[in-house]
Amino acid sequence: MDIYRPVFHFTSKMNWMNDPNGPFHHNGEYHLFYQHNPDKPEWGNIHWGHAKSMDLVNWEYLPVALSPSIDHGEYHCYSGCSVVEEGKVTLFYTSIGTGERNATTGAEQWTAHGSGDLITWEKSRNNPALAGKIHGDVKIEEWRDPYVWRDSDGWRMVLGGVHEGKGCAALYRSSDLHDWEFTGFFHKGDESIWECPHVFKFDNRYVLFYSPSGEVRYVTGTVNEQLQLQPNATGYADHGGWEGFYASTGFTDLSGRRILLGWMPEGSRGEDFPLQLDWAGALALPRVVRLKDNGKIAMAPVPELSALRGDHSVFHELAVHAEPYDTGIHSRAYEAYAELDLADVTDPVVISVLRSSGGEEETRIVIDPSAMSIMIDRSRSSLFPGTHKSCITGKLPELENGRLDVKLFVDHSIIEVFAGDEACLSSRIYPSLADSDGLTVSASSGLTVPRFEVWQMKPAILI
Repeated sequence: MDIYRPVFHFTSKMNWMNDPNGPFHHNGEYHLFYQHNPDKPEWGNIHWGHAKSMDLVNWEYLPVALSPSIDHGEYHCYSGCSVVEEGKVTLFYTSIGTGERNATTGAEQWTAHGSGDLITWEKSRNNPALAGKIHGDVKIEEWRDPYVWRDSDGWRMVLGGVHEGKGCAALYRSSDLHDWEFTGFFHKGDESIWECPHVFKFDNRYVLFYSPSGEVRYVTGTVNEQLQLQPNATGYADHGGWEGFYASTGFTDLSGRRILLGWMPEGSRGEDFPLQLDWAGALALPRVVRLKDNGKIAMAPVPELSALRGDHSVFHELAVHAEPYDTGIHSRAYEAYAELDLADVTDPVVISVLRSSGGEEETRIVIDPSAMSIMIDRSRSSLFPGTHKSCITGKLPELENGRLDVKLFVDHSIIEVFAGDEACLSSRIYPSLADSDGLTVSASSGLTVPRFEVWQMKPAILI
C-alpha cells in the first residue's frame, strides 16, 4: 500500500501533475484540467489532464484534453484558463516549443474549443491567439498563463511574466474573445517573476492572485480609468509556496461562489526519497473565497467536503499541559477542529499530527499568541534524511476576544491548516515509521480547550 498517496485530495491517476488549469462549472458539472505528463511521474511532455465532478470532492477522470502539437512546433501545453460563452467552452493556454519558441522569449497564447460533450478539444486554426508582437516595443519575458474574465465593458485577460526584471500581470482586452489589444500592466511587483495571475471580481472590487516563485500572494483594490489595479490591501493566499501550495487559479461557480484551487508540489520528498512512487503532485482542497470589508480575503474549504466525514470524536473542556495529551486517535486521513481561547495565553499551543508512538516523528502545528504566528514545524516530520525539514510560518489573523478557530486536514502526505478565516498554511510531509499516525495536543503553560473535534475522512471517489 502507498501510505503517501492522499485519499481525499485530487491526484492524477498516475504520473506527474502540477498546476490546476481552466476550472469551470457548466450544466451542473465541475470541470478541472491540470498540467500533466502522461508518461512519467516527473515534469516534462506537458499535456492537459481532465476530470469532472458533481461536488468538487469526487471526480471522474476524462481523456487528456490537450496534447502538444509537435508538427506545429509545440512541445508543451502550459497553464491557462477556460471561458464559457453561450454554452460553448474555449480553453486559453500558453504554447511552448523549442528554439525561437522557448519559454523565456518565444511563448505564444493558443486556444482550443470543446466538443458538445466536452470530451474532445480542437485547437483553433487561427493560433496563435496572441503572440509577442502584440506588445510592440514593450519587452515581456516568461510570458504565460492566460486568465480571462468578463468585465463590465468587455473581456479582459491577464498574463504573467517579467518586465524590466520584475514580475508583472500584463493586461489585454477584447470585445469578442478573438481580437486582443495590449493595454499595459494591470499590476507589477518587486518579485523576479509572476506566474499564474488570476482575478476574482466582487462588484467594483478586484482580487489579483499571483505566484512569484514562492508563497502565493494577492492584491485587492479597484481599477482606474487606465485599467490599472489600485491596491487597497495585500496578503498571502497560502504560506506553503513550493513546499505546499503554488500556481493557484480560480473560477466562479453557478451559485456565484469564488473557488480557489492550488497545486501541492512534491519537491519536499527531496532528491533521494527511498521509494519509487508512480505518481507526483496533488491539488489542495478547493476553497471558497470572500472579500472582506478591510480588503483582506477570507478562505474556507468548500462545505461539500463534510460528505466525507466518518467516525467522529469530540473533546469538551479539554485540559492540556506541557506533556502532550494523547487523544487516542490513530489515523492518516482526518479533519480536526480546535476552538482555542488565547486571551490570557502567552506560550505556544501545539497540535502534533502523524506522531509516532515514541515521538521520533511528528509534525507540529504551533500556535504562538505572543508572536501572533502559526507554524507547521516539519523538523521531525520524517526520519528520511533527504525530506525537507523547513518550517512553514504565517501570521495569525486579528483575534476577536482572544478566540481562534483552527481547522486542519491531514491526508497521508498532506497537511492543510486554516487559522481563523485569513491564515492558510499547507505542506507536504513523508513520515517513515509505520506507527506515525498519532494525534496529541499540548500547551507549555497549561490551557483548557473548549472544544476539539476529529472526523475520520473517507476516501473520495476517483474513477
